[in-house]
Amino acid sequence: MDLFQSLYLPCFIAILKIKSSAPTYQLMSLIAVFDITGLINGSLINGYITYQGIFFCQYPLFFFITGSLALFSWLSNCIVCIFLAIERVSEVDSDFALSFLFGKKVFRILKWCIMFYSISSLLLGKSIVFSAAYGSYLYDPLIGKDPNLYKNNWVAGNNFIMAISTTTLYFYLCYYLLFKYRYSTSMWLYKSKRQIILQGIFLCFFHSATALIYEYLYFLSSPIELIIAGHVMWQISCGSLSIVYLTLNRTIRNSVLKMVIPKRMRAKFGWHIGVEEHQAVESAMDASGFKGVAIVGAVVKIDNYFPS
Repeated sequence: MDLFQSLYLPCFIAILKIKSSAPTYQLMSLIAVFDITGLINGSLINGYITYQGIFFCQYPLFFFITGSLALFSWLSNCIVCIFLAIERVSEVDSDFALSFLFGKKVFRILKWCIMFYSISSLLLGKSIVFSAAYGSYLYDPLIGKDPNLYKNNWVAGNNFIMAISTTTLYFYLCYYLLFKYRYSTSMWLYKSKRQIILQGIFLCFFHSATALIYEYLYFLSSPIELIIAGHVMWQISCGSLSIVYLTLNRTIRNSVLKMVIPKRMRAKFGWHIGVEEHQAVESAMDASGFKGVAIVGAVVKIDNYFPS
């Protein structure tokens, strides 16, 4: 999962650099914060706990804090992902009933509602406890008391709503795109449709799978393999968006490439990333009286190596 963290951090910086007031990017920024928090908690901290064989009875306060943080990041992530799914649908279907949520004034209220939900989950929800023996978070800290004392109906309700709502919304999104534009001959429209559908599949599958697994664990006794699978799926759901951004979002991908590859190196090898750099090269050639790119070196379009 360290790979996800290494990929997600530059993507998060790229999202912040865009400085867009569009609801999409604001929601993506929030998701990135909760995803990175979940990765640090679920991979780094819990990996160390598992490796050292540390248990709840040794450091109960520490386990309570990390469990509350995990719950906070997951519940907050879920609510933002639901609203992002609604926003995606609103982008392609202007007649969608919930499109009004992303008007300037209403969206400001919506952000306060998200913040209220997140803080409430942190302060009012029952903490979950990580078990080094199972390599996963459990509702029951396994200290010999009645497991029903640790039932968390908030999480159960959240997971159910998350799985149903995101699956329904992204299914509708895919259906609408395929039905509305199935006869389109526009290459741009075809690529945009493909991007939106693939992003929807990634977002929906991993988050819904995580929610459904933990919903099953909440109500039924489960084998250790399923418990571990739930934790792994949670971590994948936290990190998978970094892969989506780098492969399907040209704006974020170009920004990350500019951060990773120094400008001097790009100039040396003739690598020009994004529209701005290509326009700068063309302007320089026009000013110098050159008409061919080959005179100043081969221009390599980085975008050609990635799907748009």
